[in-house]
Amino acid sequence: MNNNNNTIYGFDVNLICDFFLNTKRQGPGSPDVTLKALSFIDNLSDTAQIADIGCGTGGQTMVLAQNVSGTITGLDFFSGFIDKFNLDALKLNLQNRVKGIVGSMDNLPFEKESLDLIWSEGAIYNLKSATTRLYDTEAKIICIVSKKGAQCIECHHKDI
Repeated sequence: MNNNNNTIYGFDVNLICDFFLNTKRQGPGSPDVTLKALSFIDNLSDTAQIADIGCGTGGQTMVLAQNVSGTITGLDFFSGFIDKFNLDALKLNLQNRVKGIVGSMDNLPFEKESLDLIWSEGAIYNLKSATTRLYDTEAKIICIVSKKGAQCIECHHKDI
């Protein structure tokens, strides 16, 4: 993001937020896709620490929270998305174990080796440059905050 002119890859941030704020999801997918991806995850305990990176307003996060135990932190760059995320968590009575925070996925605010599951639906590709696919950068960032043996789900509509 270019903070000087409030754009991401040339797109006005306010336009992006206004357009997507009232949609259930800010990318491809559905509750069924989330549940199918979740079916590949095992061994999550009641104390699991989960992060949804690039969570948007939390459509998929709320589906996760209704189907797994543990604590879930949603992270998104747009504060309006996080406001809606936290309001929806409250409406679903999930606020005691689901919270959204404003942050950047290229500077994750999680302690080293603290996460049992990292989730991202249609968002983690934002770690890559607009012109270069930097999977190594993505993997390094995720490995730092993941516990040994942690699981990571990155899915896009064509993945499942």
